Amino acid sequence: MIALDAVRARFPALRATTDDGRPIVHADAPGGTQVPDRVIEAMAGHLRAGTANAHGAFATSQAADALCADVRDRVAAFVGGWADGVVFGPNMTTLTLHVADALESELHAGDRMVCTRLDHDANVSPWLHLAARTGAAVDWVDLDPVTGTLDLDTLHVDGRTRLVAFPGASNALGTLVDPAPFVDAAADVGAVTFMDAVHAAPHVPIDQRGAGVDVVVCSPYKFFGPHAGVLSADPVLLARWTPRKIRPSPDSGPERWQNGTAAFEAIAGTGAALSYLDDIGMDAVGVHERDLSRRFLAGLERLPHVRLHGVDGVDGRTPTFAVTVAGHAPGAAAERLAAEGVYVWAGHYYAVEPMRRLGLLDDGGAVRIGFVHYHGADDVERVLEALDRLG
Repeated sequence: MIALDAVRARFPALRATTDDGRPIVHADAPGGTQVPDRVIEAMAGHLRAGTANAHGAFATSQAADALCADVRDRVAAFVGGWADGVVFGPNMTTLTLHVADALESELHAGDRMVCTRLDHDANVSPWLHLAARTGAAVDWVDLDPVTGTLDLDTLHVDGRTRLVAFPGASNALGTLVDPAPFVDAAADVGAVTFMDAVHAAPHVPIDQRGAGVDVVVCSPYKFFGPHAGVLSADPVLLARWTPRKIRPSPDSGPERWQNGTAAFEAIAGTGAALSYLDDIGMDAVGVHERDLSRRFLAGLERLPHVRLHGVDGVDGRTPTFAVTVAGHAPGAAAERLAAEGVYVWAGHYYAVEPMRRLGLLDDGGAVRIGFVHYHGADDVERVLEALDRLG
């Protein structure tokens, strides 16, 4: 169970108020969460103690090596992956583009890749660019615009399918995605599976090896850490593929995939965020967030001018909601909410394919409201009251 007051006390940014003294509701969490004091202290502590590049003979360099090894272990435990398959990077998008570059030599004209209409564009555009460079084709798993779930009847592979890419959860609609159908389809034809776990990571446990997923990518700034990216891959694949790198970089291991010097302070913050989540417990997070979703969905039923897009129940979703408000363009609605101290996103939030499939892309997208475990019933009610005043 989440001890909400104690949790909130650990997030300095949550103490901010509007000019008239009301607490700010950071319901923009799907675009980036706030960070606990432990993360801030870890990042500052690394810099205060003295930073250095890796693999030197002196103490600060050896401390950087130890830090990276420790956080690799933590990331592997968090996603259920391999410590020697964890790659640090600036963000998930850059890491995905890096993998797409490496796969170019393995794809040829006539090969195929699978993408979904539910994904963030960081798990779409890299594969579209790769297809354009190699002559491969992209097959789409369609999105049902009514339910906000993927139509698995449109998941097709054949002997030329080389990659199956899919999300762990939708950053636009909050839809959770079961990896099993994608993993099973890929296994039938020997294709690589690539899961964007950015939106899933703060909400549900990830079990990469248990699910049989080859590559998982996520971003610490979405799970209470700093702006950074992490990739977890089967080390056999990392060794097989050839990344674009400079000659002095290592020729083996995950550092082979890290171009240039790592952001050691961000790695320290990532480790602290994972330590924090270990303390809170993902099971407790899930129970608390289901309560938030239940309250928000019940409140929407009292607001006929607000339309929810996507999964309309508590099951099969995260507490992230895409809505449109009658009489208000999404951007204008977000501005009205911001004036009341309720921070939300509006637009497509880089989920181009979902917004196009929902028929919203050319009309300004939708308003995205997202909660995480540091929100409480009072935050949900503040959002609902602000939406009510738009009626």
